[in-house]
Amino acid sequence: AILTFMHTQDWLAVAGVAGVFAFVQAMEGMVITPRVVGENIGLHPVAVIFAVLLGGELFGLVGMILGVPSVAVLNVLFSRGILQYKESPFYR
Repeated sequence: AILTFMHTQDWLAVAGVAGVFAFVQAMEGMVITPRVVGENIGLHPVAVIFAVLLGGELFGLVGMILGVPSVAVLNVLFSRGILQYKESPFYR
């Protein structure tokens, strides 16, 4: 945006560049990253966003960093627990 202003001296061009940059950053942060991380870990993109937000709310920066791995571990434990329960005599 600064280079655009230095080159054109036009505030409308600067606003356009800043708007495009803000839009691309928002899409990357709210759509692309959760989808890619979710596919690699096996979580839904909304679960990834929820894990980061809840981890940040409860434990701050450390919670935001550890939120997604914690939810992935809980997901695996829950899935294995359900399978083990279905194979147990209690389920039959």
